[in-house]
Amino acid sequence: MGPNMRRIAFIGLGAMGKPIAERLLQGGYDLTVFDVNRDSMAPLIAAGAREAASPKAAAEHAEAVFTMVPDAPDAERVALGADGVLYGIQAGTYYIEMSTIDPITVRRVGARLAEAGAKMIDCPVGRTTKHAREGKLVLMIGGDAADIDAMMPVFELLGDTYIRCGPLGNGAATKCINNYVAMACNAISAEAFVIGKKAGLTPEHMLQVFGSTMASNAQAVQVYPQFALTGNTEPGFMISLGHKDLRLAIELAHRYDCSVPVGQATMDIMAKAVEAGLGRKDCSSLLLMHEKAAGTTVRLKGARG
Repeated sequence: MGPNMRRIAFIGLGAMGKPIAERLLQGGYDLTVFDVNRDSMAPLIAAGAREAASPKAAAEHAEAVFTMVPDAPDAERVALGADGVLYGIQAGTYYIEMSTIDPITVRRVGARLAEAGAKMIDCPVGRTTKHAREGKLVLMIGGDAADIDAMMPVFELLGDTYIRCGPLGNGAATKCINNYVAMACNAISAEAFVIGKKAGLTPEHMLQVFGSTMASNAQAVQVYPQFALTGNTEPGFMISLGHKDLRLAIELAHRYDCSVPVGQATMDIMAKAVEAGLGRKDCSSLLLMHEKAAGTTVRLKGARG
């Protein structure tokens, strides 16, 4: 990718994809967008992006194609389906897979795109929608070093932390393992806040201690004070997506004959939350399920929820 690269296509405008696409548009790129939900495209089109009728059409004139969709079947369909990117992408174009999916799918898609002369990088991200809007994401990047170097001017617009994870697919593997740990921390934090409240502790005191000891984790000390502990259940990261990511990580573990008792227990808890109707709420909303079971509410002072 030369310094004059300007034309980018972005496919998948969900909770995280939309603010990333907005960053690209604000950065001055000539942006074409596609999403199966036409309403999600409207704000970007109003701001100057072009609308594509399909992934194929989005890719036809792009110098780099970004995709960010919910799961591996979606990613494979966008790339290789009947009207997929494969049939519109030009030789030499960069294909950046930002979806949280398994590394096997990434490498399978990459092999097909390579036959068309495209260059694939997998680049899932970490942190929240707020960080996406601010360009402060963590980028977990897999692929050829020269291809990553070429895309760095764009990556630097989207994040402030760039971790080169190795060859294609390693970005996806890293993201699976990262979210495996994050969701386990989420599940234990929800339980701990409710146990502490029943034992007569305040969430303020618990947060102070958690942030000062080996119990510290970003779910407890960063996410919960912004979301569940204030009554805010709007998703920074949805429970349903956390459940999906745990499934991906556990499938990866089974592929390598690794045991996952903690991960399996966490996924069972997340599944119960989805069944309880909490799937589209923030991951910290696991707290609500435990509050209901314990007959209590855990909120920071001054919280309205």
